[in-house]
Amino acid sequence: MTRYASTLLIALFAGLALFGGFNALIDPFGITGAPDIPGLTARDTRLLEDGGRVHVADRLARGGARAILLGSSRTVDGFPHEPEHWPGGIYNAGMRGTNIFELSQAAALAARNEELRCVVIGLDLDEFGVHSKAKATYWLSALADGRRWLSLARVSLSPNTFGASLQLIADNLTGGEPRVPWADTYPAGAQRERYESGARGIYSWYQGYTFDPERLMMFQDVLDALTASGIQVTGFIHPLHAWREEALVRSGELDEYLAFRQLLAETFEAYADREPVEACVPGGGAVLWDFSGFQPFARQPAPGPEQTGAHPAFYEPSHYLPHVGQAMLERMRLERMEAPSGTVPFGIRLTPETVASTADALRERRQAWLERPDGQAATAMFDDLELTRPEPEVSPPQFLNRDDGRSLDDKLERIAPAASRR
Repeated sequence: MTRYASTLLIALFAGLALFGGFNALIDPFGITGAPDIPGLTARDTRLLEDGGRVHVADRLARGGARAILLGSSRTVDGFPHEPEHWPGGIYNAGMRGTNIFELSQAAALAARNEELRCVVIGLDLDEFGVHSKAKATYWLSALADGRRWLSLARVSLSPNTFGASLQLIADNLTGGEPRVPWADTYPAGAQRERYESGARGIYSWYQGYTFDPERLMMFQDVLDALTASGIQVTGFIHPLHAWREEALVRSGELDEYLAFRQLLAETFEAYADREPVEACVPGGGAVLWDFSGFQPFARQPAPGPEQTGAHPAFYEPSHYLPHVGQAMLERMRLERMEAPSGTVPFGIRLTPETVASTADALRERRQAWLERPDGQAATAMFDDLELTRPEPEVSPPQFLNRDDGRSLDDKLERIAPAASRR
């Protein structure tokens, strides 16, 4: 009986070792440093699987970047993978489908490294809702506890990694690639349908939205700790196409959004006077920009019903194209004034002193857009939608708990001090 049990345990451990060794060798998330195998793993097609949390967190844990760019899928798609004209370079650490809980963990993880000087982070009302907290592979990544070696073990023994490993091998054998979400041309009417369905969907989503002040407090803790350690934090509110912003207004969330802008401006202002070790953008330790609010370039008409050519700035109402993000980085560095469409103004510094006037300007820009054919088309669409009385899209709330706070506090305690960055 003892021999049988020993054989069973040996077989179990051998199986786990083979399973983990296979995943570590194939390395679909690019974290183990395993050499590429020509024809099998040479093309890294699965680095950003499930939003890229495993790959991005590992890069942040390893350090080396002087500046990082954080945010949701709007950051992933809306900025080049390697943005240009940023002194010292900036790493695009965007993660799809993320929220302020994950973004706060990522910023705190990256700040442990002495090389880090600047964090640029995209923020939205979306990230601060109670509808989500962490995606599946968050728990595999170094975001969970900040321990890279433990993350490597979790990833190697994960069935999720095994599936990604098989997909990576298949991609290399067949020439497959992850789908790019935008194209230069579309079938007639396809892009219009994407705009209409996207606007309708986000309307229902906003109807079920609930803001969580605890998430803002968590982010404030990170902002406090990073700026105290000499890291400059530049926040920006993402641009959205006018149809998406109109969905927010028609759902009744405009007042919530304007209150969010006020709170965010006050949060950044509290740390604006802190002196960064090395500023990446003009301003103090905390700087906030706003690119939202029916900006002129975002009011370019939605694609026509039979249009095949791509929209010049947005591939669907919620996501802009990489040249827009590049222009935003240049704007935040005060290296340009105009939007990619040539219109001005393009973005604005948001402070408690400017938040009221910019809210009034937002309303004026919206009213001017509603009087144009594109605004009238969107109005008709939302009028028809409201007649159907769509059900709000409601997800079970995921509130932050003590363990969530502890995981962030543990990372904040290990942030490199300002003296080590000088």
